[in-house]
Amino acid sequence: MSAFQKAGLSVTDQRQHLGRPFGARYCWGAKSGVDVALSVCEYVDRSSAEKGAEQSRQASAPHREVRINQATSLTVRRIKNDATSAALSERLFDEFAKL
Repeated sequence: MSAFQKAGLSVTDQRQHLGRPFGARYCWGAKSGVDVALSVCEYVDRSSAEKGAEQSRQASAPHREVRINQATSLTVRRIKNDATSAALSERLFDEFAKL
């Protein structure tokens, strides 16, 4: 979350949440802006992260995307599906890829 903040992205309402439903060791959620929710989850290894990401993709939340970086996943859900939240989502994914 601090990497997002250092990149000038808003990160609010941070809190830990259950990672076990997706096989993660640890998950931390937050909001960015008004209309974007995100979750960063850490796994034992990349294979576990890919399995967890696939389980997450099958959840029935609209406008949700999951990407993997090594043994960590970033899930971004656009609460409001508009150009502003889509651009913010891409900025989050871009910063995540740099980690």
